[in-house]
Amino acid sequence: MNLTAVGILAVVFLLIMIRRVGTFRLPIWGIMTAGAGAALIFQTISLPSAIASIQLDVLAFLFGMFVFGAALDASGLLHRLVLKGFTKAADRRQILLIFMLTTALASALFMNDTVAVIASPIALFCAAKFRIPVIRMLLALCFAVTFGSAATPIGNPQNLLIALSGIPDAFVTFAVYLAVPSVLCLLLSYWFLARGIPAEPVEPEAAGPVRDPALAKLCTVSFVLILLCVAIRIAGSFFGISVSFIWIAAAAALPLLLFSKQRLQLIKAVDYRTLVFFAAMFILMEAVWESGVLQVLLPETLTASVPVMITAGAVVSQFVSNVPFVLMVLPLLETAAASVPLYMAASAGCTAAGTLTILGAASTIIVIQRAEKDGQTLSFLTYLKAGIPVTLLSILVYSLWIWIISIL
Repeated sequence: MNLTAVGILAVVFLLIMIRRVGTFRLPIWGIMTAGAGAALIFQTISLPSAIASIQLDVLAFLFGMFVFGAALDASGLLHRLVLKGFTKAADRRQILLIFMLTTALASALFMNDTVAVIASPIALFCAAKFRIPVIRMLLALCFAVTFGSAATPIGNPQNLLIALSGIPDAFVTFAVYLAVPSVLCLLLSYWFLARGIPAEPVEPEAAGPVRDPALAKLCTVSFVLILLCVAIRIAGSFFGISVSFIWIAAAAALPLLLFSKQRLQLIKAVDYRTLVFFAAMFILMEAVWESGVLQVLLPETLTASVPVMITAGAVVSQFVSNVPFVLMVLPLLETAAASVPLYMAASAGCTAAGTLTILGAASTIIVIQRAEKDGQTLSFLTYLKAGIPVTLLSILVYSLWIWIISIL
């Protein structure tokens, strides 16, 4: 075993917790990039392995969705849709509830990272327009996309990996085991976040015309193409066929980049810092995996029970992220000929991880990076303070529901 990579990861984790040296704030993407650079300098991973570890389809997917999100914002279509969506809300708490339910549902269909990209500006707009604390709106988005993504095999990357490992009737199985507890966890997180927000009436302004009708039409074309790709992806999942993220990225970005006069502005609006963060994270996590430490720390007893698997997923995913955790436990599950409930427990654990710390889910990093672009942020300790009770409750809810379904 090589402990150097684990030591680098520990330092990265600590710096992300602190994120401040004197008066200088350390950006998350910079910390992770420095960690990946250290892994290469100390030769805990070779350059060819580092390059091979970068998942280009994920980066392409994020790039395409960033372009799409920027176009929605620049056209004024995003602003219009937000205002129309809240016309039925009577007070600020209902604004928060509608926002969480909408983003959770969208995450189940379009994947949580996609919704994190598109909905981050909406969260900031709602905070300013309806006088809801920014921290509450950012937490609401992070929790909603996390729980919403758990209900389907295409809600997040780790669910897709589990579904493709041989889960029969994946959409039905995920719905039966994870849909109900995910809704319960979503409502519990709403109750937690809505506390202290006065139920003051709101008067949403009328949704006016879009600023750029031509760009708005192209956004509509992109949206239809995204829906088509998602439908093909859903259909393919029934036959064990995976539709690459690159197709969804192309559907989102190509109509805009090929036909919009604002293509250069859209390219400039892409959050390249988040792309760098993900590339660096892939490298550092591969270095940790190649060290052999995690393989030793993940015993076969993980497959002993549903609560153990869920708890392990929630804790270990803080250090290696949820996708690498799934990649590590799938061989254990296959070797132990584990039952479907244990596979669902692995998915639930990774979901719970996303509400514990800012490192538990990639979608949370996307939200924070986008918020910091507009001068807002969500600190590690603030997220942890809100995340501990939500995560503990979610572990309990998921464990009880999976146990109930498994004995029926």
